[in-house]
Amino acid sequence: MTPPVQNQDKNDVPYLFAERVLTVSLPTALMLIILVLAGEVEIMTAIVGFAMVVCLTIVLALPFLTNLRNLTQYVHQIAQEEDVADMPTFGKKDEESVRIVAAINQMRNIWTTRTEQLAAQTLSDAAVLDSLPDPLLMLDGDGTAIGANLAARELFGFNARGQKLTGLVDSPNLSDAADRVLSGKTHKETLEITLRQRVFSAKLERLPAVAKAGAVAVLTLFDMTARKQFEQMQADFIANASHELRTPLSVLSGFIETLQSTAKDDAAARGKFLSIMQTQAGRMSGLIESLLCLSRLQMNEKEKPVSAVDVPALLPSVKQMLDAKAVKSDMSIVLKPCAQTGTIRGSESELGQVFQNLTDNALKYGQAGGRVTVSCRVLNRDEIPEIDLPDKDAPAVYAVSVHNTGAPIPADALPHLFERFYRVAATKNKAVGTGLGLAIVQQIVKHHNGAIGVESSIESGTVFTVYLPMYPDNGGSENTKSPDSADLKTP
Repeated sequence: MTPPVQNQDKNDVPYLFAERVLTVSLPTALMLIILVLAGEVEIMTAIVGFAMVVCLTIVLALPFLTNLRNLTQYVHQIAQEEDVADMPTFGKKDEESVRIVAAINQMRNIWTTRTEQLAAQTLSDAAVLDSLPDPLLMLDGDGTAIGANLAARELFGFNARGQKLTGLVDSPNLSDAADRVLSGKTHKETLEITLRQRVFSAKLERLPAVAKAGAVAVLTLFDMTARKQFEQMQADFIANASHELRTPLSVLSGFIETLQSTAKDDAAARGKFLSIMQTQAGRMSGLIESLLCLSRLQMNEKEKPVSAVDVPALLPSVKQMLDAKAVKSDMSIVLKPCAQTGTIRGSESELGQVFQNLTDNALKYGQAGGRVTVSCRVLNRDEIPEIDLPDKDAPAVYAVSVHNTGAPIPADALPHLFERFYRVAATKNKAVGTGLGLAIVQQIVKHHNGAIGVESSIESGTVFTVYLPMYPDNGGSENTKSPDSADLKTP
């Protein structure tokens, strides 16, 4: 670094000043020497004349050089970012120096303002980057992360800055893509990587110019895990629906072909085949109705029902519709007295479908000679900490349980019961179903901001419990029943 000018002036100013005066007077001295040699001027006169020129030069140059020195010191202090409290002083006639200082101060103010603006912009940019939900890394030419937003620091750790990309992400494909972008072979690379059991779409892009701190490229990671899971669920759903529809269609096609050929004139076979065809057609109809029901529920997921539902009055109608099936299955339905001390907001038809489906399943998979028990109870939120209801404002929970006895559900099957088309392997041949009933039940319960749980054991049988948020009677809900109470359908 260059030493400060003021320290240099203290020791060298006299010599510098003398050197400059002599330099300015040198042409005069040469002219006088030539005149003396030519005999035009005497030596003494030349010496006196030169002395006068030097004195006049000193008188004229001293203020200018003093001002120049002060101006140089002032500029040097500004360049060294020192705190300059006093402006340099100049003679009254030195307007040029005054204008130079004014211009310097104006430049200094502009520079200070722009520096502050740049610092504020840098902070703003950092805040914006930190607010982005996707991880973002700034890479230098060596592939070192010299910048990371909050999402990236949470993903890779708060010491991500300063680490090589290869140390943060173990992906040869990403490393190769980064090498191509950083070397300038390509401008942009996009690829899919797996990181911490999550799927990301990695986008590497070279910056148009070297950014602050030497960043030359940006790596952005878009979390594709949920999308991939949805795509897989969608593919599985289509495959399962196609499989479920293909079976009855194959049966129908086979019997139609038989009726058109070998059994064309066989009245007994025709009657038998038509009965089977009717059963398969009903199975197809039920599956299509269940698929449409799921579709309607998903479309209206955000439109929460607000009508007041009287569950104790709803359950007897469900029992009445299934009593005949219970007798046919050598079982009985027992409805314990229920009390509802608050308001349940929902759709009476949808909740009726939930309880009808659960009771119907209990009859299908229950033990012959046994019974299905439907009971209700009111619980405080703190009594069921394991149940997470979306509506945190409801002070109480209304729980409706459907219990049957018989073979328990295997423990490994419990987490999958509400998946679409899932059926417990051990009970597939016991009852005909589509595998969508419990998925519809869960969707309806979710639509009502509720939750559903299941417990199963050899000793106590199987219990499905629906938990619904309940509000005080003055909770602001409409005290009228839903007009669609008669629209109860079995999935």
